[in-house]
Amino acid sequence: MAKLKNYIVKSNESAAGPDGVCYQFLRHLPESCLHTLLKLFNNIWTTGDIPPSWREASVVPIPKPGKDPSDPSNYRPIVLTSCLCKTLERMVNDRLVHVIESRNLLSNVQCGFRKDHSTVDHLVDWKRLSKRPSPEKSKFWLFFSTWKKPMILPGVTACRPYRLSKAKNFKVIDIRRLYNLIRKFPTYVHISFVWIPAHVGIQGNENVDKLAKGALNRTSTYGKLICYSDLKPKINTYIKSVWQRDWDAEGANKLHEVLPNLGEDLHRRGEGAGRKLEMAMCRLHVGHTWLTQSYLLKNEEQPFCYACDSLYTVRHILIECPDFQDTRRKYFSVTDMYRLFQEVNPSRIVGYLKDLGVYGKI
Repeated sequence: MAKLKNYIVKSNESAAGPDGVCYQFLRHLPESCLHTLLKLFNNIWTTGDIPPSWREASVVPIPKPGKDPSDPSNYRPIVLTSCLCKTLERMVNDRLVHVIESRNLLSNVQCGFRKDHSTVDHLVDWKRLSKRPSPEKSKFWLFFSTWKKPMILPGVTACRPYRLSKAKNFKVIDIRRLYNLIRKFPTYVHISFVWIPAHVGIQGNENVDKLAKGALNRTSTYGKLICYSDLKPKINTYIKSVWQRDWDAEGANKLHEVLPNLGEDLHRRGEGAGRKLEMAMCRLHVGHTWLTQSYLLKNEEQPFCYACDSLYTVRHILIECPDFQDTRRKYFSVTDMYRLFQEVNPSRIVGYLKDLGVYGKI
C-alpha cells in the first residue's frame, strides 16, 4: 500500500486517458478505495486479465514547429492512456528494473532506455576508442546504420547464413555484401557496431532531415529498386476493391443484404451447436430454405403470408411479419438482416424459429 500511495503522489499532471480517470482524482481517493485499487492490481498481475479500456489510447497529433502542417509526418503524436494502467506499469517496471540492475543482467555497453545512461555515452566511447594508440597501427572502422521504420528490416530468420546465401531481396543482398566485405578484413582489425536509439544531441540532424525531405520536391526522378514483396499488399488491396465493386452491383442478391462488405465473418454457430445449426444458418444467410423455395421444385406459385398477404421469404419471417412480432421480441429486436446476423447469437435465431414451429422446414 505504501508503494501505491508513493507512485500516486509522485505522478505528474498528465491528461486522462479514454476512461476519464486522472491523477488528481486518484490523489483524493479514500483509504478504502486505495485498498480496492490495490486488490485490482494484484488480481490483474495474478490472472493477466487486463481491462479492455486499458488497451485503448487517445492520440492527439501536435504539429512540429516550423514544419508544413499539411504533411502528416510533421506531427508528433501524443498518446493518452489510462492513468490507472500507467500507475500499475510504473510499479511493475520499477521492480523489474531493480532486479535487473541489482543482478547485473544487462551489459555495461547497454545505454539506451536506462536510468543514468545516455546514448551520448556511445559517442564518448567511440571518441575514446578512436584516439586510443594502437601498437600495430591498425585502422579503426566504425559502422553507423539507421532505419526510419523497423518493419523494413528483414526478419531475424532471414539473416541466418543459409538464408543469406539464397536470398533475392535486395535489402538482404546489401547485408550479404557488407558481411562479405567484413570477412575480408585482417584479423587484427577490430570492428564495432554501435546502435544509437535516438538523434537527440547530434549536431546537424535537423539539416539532414531537411535535405532528405527536399528530395520529394525534385522534378527529376531516378530508378529505385522495389522488392516484389512490397507490392503484395497493394495488389491484394486492389483485388479486394475489384471484388467489392462487383459485389456492390449485386444488390438483388439475398446474401448481399446479410454480408454487404466482403471479408466480414458471419456467426454460424452457437454454444454447443453442431453441423445442423450451421447448415440452417447458411440457408438463412442465402435466403434459400425448403419453407420459402420449395415451390420452385413443385412448379407452383410463390406462397404468400396468410397474416399480411406478403411474399413468404426468409426476410419476412425473421424481421418483417407483424403477426410474429410478439414472439420475435422474446429473442431479438433488430430491424435489418445485417444486424440480425452480426449481433444476435445464432442460438436465439434458432429458438425463434422453433417457437414458430418452422425450424424443421429450414
